[in-house]
Formats: sequence, structure tokens, C-alpha cells
Amino acid sequence: MNVTKIQKILLLLTVINLAIIFLFPPYDDNSINHNGIGIFSGFLFAFSHKPENFVINSSFLYLEVAVVIINLCILLLLTIENARRTKGKKFNFRNASILLVVINLVGVLLFPPFEYISHMTRAVIPTFEGFYFVFDHPPYRAIVTPLLYLEVFVVLINGCLMLLVFKGSKADVYTAEDALSYAAKLKAAKSKNIKL
Repeated sequence: MNVTKIQKILLLLTVINLAIIFLFPPYDDNSINHNGIGIFSGFLFAFSHKPENFVINSSFLYLEVAVVIINLCILLLLTIENARRTKGKKFNFRNASILLVVINLVGVLLFPPFEYISHMTRAVIPTFEGFYFVFDHPPYRAIVTPLLYLEVFVVLINGCLMLLVFKGSKADVYTAEDALSYAAKLKAAKSKNIKL
């Protein structure tokens, strides 16, 4: 399969995104604990000097990586599907669906759910205080990771459902006679130096 220019750009953007994610991973501060739960302290440069009580929030890091890779897979599938179905059209409902999913995922990660540190428990359904900008949240708040995971999964499920709804018409099916007829036209055009 030939890799198109758009697919190369998507792969390059994914590598850049993953590099940024690993250079600035999310950190938890374990010095202020409540029931043994670390407090989200932001995204810090991986090679900078940090206090010993700062540890990488691996759950959040895995979520970021998963979102980037899932987006890459969906976008690559869409480029293949789009080239096969649209035939000259630049935009369709499937592209609009994937754009909406990407915007939703970015919004979910930029404004995650937070809760007060004093209310943190290991309950299955955590407390919830509100959505704040991840780089400028009020003090003494921690990200509610179960709710964040739930948001991401709902966005991805909705995106998959939209892609199924807007799947478009079936691809053209050609018979052996159609292929022979087309080959004859190509041969005749080649002998006359005419482009089809």
C-alpha cells in the first residue's frame, strides 16, 4: 500500500505529539496525601529537577498516549476510506465526525474533572467538584481519573457510532467483464496517447 502525503503528515504529527507527551509527563505530588492518593501537580519537563515526592501519574500518561494512537488509527482509516469513497470530494460527514471527536478529546483533556483533596476516597464513584483548565486549576484539587476515563470512552464510542452512521454508499463492485473492458480502453488510449 502506498503511503500518501496526508498519511505521512499524520505519522509525523503523532511522533511529535508522543515526544511532547513524554517530555512533559503528568506528575503527582505524594507529599500531601489523603488515603494514600497522590495529588496532580501538572505537566513538568521530564529532565528537570523535581522534588523526590513527585512521581509520574502513569494512568494519565497512558491515557494521553492511548488517545493519540487511537486518533492516529482513526485518521489513517479515514484517509484510506475517504480516498476510496469520495472521488474528488474534499469534505464529508465522516471527516466532520472525526474532527468533532478530536476536538472533544482535546477539550476533555484540557478541562478534566477535579475534586477537593479533602474529599478524596477510594470509592468506586468518586466525589466531583467541577471542570477546570488543567494548567490553571485552583489549589488543593486532584483529577478524578475514573470520570476522565469515562469521558474519553464516551467520546470514542460516540465517534465510532457517528462513523458507522455516515459510512456512505457501498463501494462499486466490478465484474471481470468490466475489468476487461477497461483494460481494452486503456490499451486503445495508450496507442493513441490519450489520457483517460
